[in-house]
Amino acid sequence: MLSCFSLLLLLLLHLTAGQYGDLPTHIQPLSYNLYLDTNFDTWKYEGIVKIVVDVSKAGDKVLKLHAKEGVEIKKMELRDAKGNKVQNLKVGQRQSLSKDLLVLKLDKALVKGRYEVFSEFSGTVSAALTGYYRTGYKYKGEFIKMASTHLSPDKSRTVFPSFDEPRFRSTFVLTLVHPSSLTAISNMPVDKKVKLKDGRTRTSFQKTPGMSTYLLAWVQHNFIFGEKNIEGVRLRHYVRPTHPEAIAERLELVGKALKYFNNFFDIPYPLPKLDTIGIPNYPVGGMENWGLITLNEVRGIEAPEDRFGTDEVSYRNLLTHEVSHMWFGNLVTMKWWNDLWLKEGMASYLSYPCAGAIFKDLNMDDFLMKENWQEGMMADDMITSHPVRMNIKSTRQITQIFDKITYSKGAAVLYMLRDVMGEENFKKGMTHFLNTYKFSIAEYSGLLTSFVKFTDEPKTVSRFMDTFILQKNFPLVTVEVLSDTKIKLTQSRYVRKSGVKVKDDKSPFNYSWYVPINIVADTFTVTQHIWLKGNELVLTLPKKFSWLKLNIEGRHMFVTHYPAKLRAALLKQLAKSTITKKELNPRERSHVYAEMYQAAQMNLISYATVLETTTLLRRESHFLPWRITYYFLKRLRIFLPGEYHTCLRRYVISLLRPQWRKVRRMAHESREHQIMFENFFLYSRRFRRTAENVRAKNDELMAAINRYKNASKVDRADIDVFLATNDSEQVEMIGNTVLEYPSTQPSRMLEFINTYSERAPGAVWMVYKTYYTTYDRYFGLSQFIYAGALKTLAKHQKDPETISEIVAFFEKHTARSGELGLRNGLEIALFRIQFRKTAVPDIVKYLKSKGHCK
Repeated sequence: MLSCFSLLLLLLLHLTAGQYGDLPTHIQPLSYNLYLDTNFDTWKYEGIVKIVVDVSKAGDKVLKLHAKEGVEIKKMELRDAKGNKVQNLKVGQRQSLSKDLLVLKLDKALVKGRYEVFSEFSGTVSAALTGYYRTGYKYKGEFIKMASTHLSPDKSRTVFPSFDEPRFRSTFVLTLVHPSSLTAISNMPVDKKVKLKDGRTRTSFQKTPGMSTYLLAWVQHNFIFGEKNIEGVRLRHYVRPTHPEAIAERLELVGKALKYFNNFFDIPYPLPKLDTIGIPNYPVGGMENWGLITLNEVRGIEAPEDRFGTDEVSYRNLLTHEVSHMWFGNLVTMKWWNDLWLKEGMASYLSYPCAGAIFKDLNMDDFLMKENWQEGMMADDMITSHPVRMNIKSTRQITQIFDKITYSKGAAVLYMLRDVMGEENFKKGMTHFLNTYKFSIAEYSGLLTSFVKFTDEPKTVSRFMDTFILQKNFPLVTVEVLSDTKIKLTQSRYVRKSGVKVKDDKSPFNYSWYVPINIVADTFTVTQHIWLKGNELVLTLPKKFSWLKLNIEGRHMFVTHYPAKLRAALLKQLAKSTITKKELNPRERSHVYAEMYQAAQMNLISYATVLETTTLLRRESHFLPWRITYYFLKRLRIFLPGEYHTCLRRYVISLLRPQWRKVRRMAHESREHQIMFENFFLYSRRFRRTAENVRAKNDELMAAINRYKNASKVDRADIDVFLATNDSEQVEMIGNTVLEYPSTQPSRMLEFINTYSERAPGAVWMVYKTYYTTYDRYFGLSQFIYAGALKTLAKHQKDPETISEIVAFFEKHTARSGELGLRNGLEIALFRIQFRKTAVPDIVKYLKSKGHCK
């Protein structure tokens, strides 16, 4: 039966092919002059755009550029460099899968030189939190309307006609007409503000440097702000009028991050100002628009006392991540979206050393391990994964790669490279890359060329990077002891055993990697990297050893499988180091726990062995081993049938009990103790006792639903209708209500999926299927939020028939930006079925033997 579902999944895994992008490169946009007049009562806008283009090759009889169907073209002209009309442009067929490519037939072929493409158009400010969208908030009993933008990755075409591909860097002069009660901000400082006869305001902004369309941004709001000057750059942070206390902290952090990167790259931030603003209902953490960083409003206003444990780390990393983009992403932009990781992987990496330099209370390498090394490997251990540099052929694929592979694995590979090259040479490589391509576009090959200039092993380092960037998954290195001083290493592909097979599962390197090997042992340490370049490598070690461990501190992305005797010796040392804090530091200990779980997922060792090893946590005082292990235990809970959740809970309580009082007592002594307490809270909350059948009281549920239905769209956003229940009928009722009665916060639809997918997966699927068109309209072209929601919906499915139905449904309907997330989710669901057959009996037997199951 399982192989049947695997075959069904094959149809879902096909990706369309074609050329990169839609537009020819010999027609280069140089500048935009964009005018937008928005009616905040009707949410309609009128616009004019003048695009100066340079034609470097004559002969084209058509002109192509992007404009989504919702952008109504009223007039288009082709003009000469002086602005004189050459000919009218008639809008013919809109092409491409998304109907967003204008193909304009010309009376005469283009000649070399400059032209102006003139367009008058109109559109609607979106309610879908992407493109040019509407939002707002309640203030003194009144709903304050706002408008903002999120044009990444390909949404400028939904607002105005444009050459909407990252390789086209152009300058922008923006003019906005808006209510005088609102203030307009954009990438650059205001150039001029004029009060119009109708009482509204026209705000014009200074010209931007050359940049890609996805970095253009504007916000119309009534917020207040604070200001400071750092190294000649004006900083402002904007907040709603009720949160003036949030301003100073953000200005302080952004200012320190700006100074850090100015010094780190020795390249000054090139714009005159840098604003940050928290946007109500913003569905992502932040966006690095050049000169105007937009944030989820919570991150823009929350007080320090409301950020506990790792939430504080996330806040620091978010702001430093976005500031680092001012260089990686903005100063230098990837040529095409297959190199998205060049900016997102790099920013995800850079946020850690920056935050670590600003705040001294935590070792940020610990969090780099947790949030990039671990999350990257957990996302990449499936056959439905994808390479860091993925071939993005069509527009609809772009938003699918805003995921953990791009962000976390991309950062983890860069961390590996830093370890291989050394910190100083790694820094030189980054700076060389930025100086070589500043105010321009670049590809992976350019980054690699810059790095290998500063290494003694250019060919090896180049091949090492290629094997980790250009193919999915990562290596499994198996150790065989040949003698007291000799071991053999064999590499193979690490993939979680799910039974899924996919089409075109080929790799340019046949799933072989250049693996940097270093070793820590009881009698010696080998820090100089030894390269495992082929399938096997025999190593002669400097001394005899009782135990050894490959991959010092887990800095590299591979899993080591040890023979039983050597593994037992390593675990004995783990137990000793947990007490003495010697030999194996917290990252080493965390790495041992992680590799035990990873070996079990490959059926190399039993889960009983893993659970027994995890009991060593009872004496572990550092937060990192607890946090690394938490994610694997959380996986076990998801995969275990519900009737065994109580057994696992009792097991987890047995881990917590020896240190619970001490951890609670010391929670506020330091940031590390705070995070340790947070770990215990997470464990106790995640593994709390759950009943098999939970129903909300009917009268309470109906009261909440009626209160929701009868409220205004604005008020519905604040009404809690997601009551605790796993009853399918009640869940469907809640889902139908949220979808039939929308609020001003469309993300509540996604909240429904995330709240109930684990509790009542079949019911959530029924609601999603019924309202597919609504979800698709609001989120289909959004970023990873939709991919995450579809992954959540799919991965909790337990019924093979439902899995089969989901596959069949998406053979007929597009998952758009959720396609990769959906694929991953279905593989997890199939893994769960395998897991329950092969692993659950072993786990239950162990839990019973320890008295955790009655």
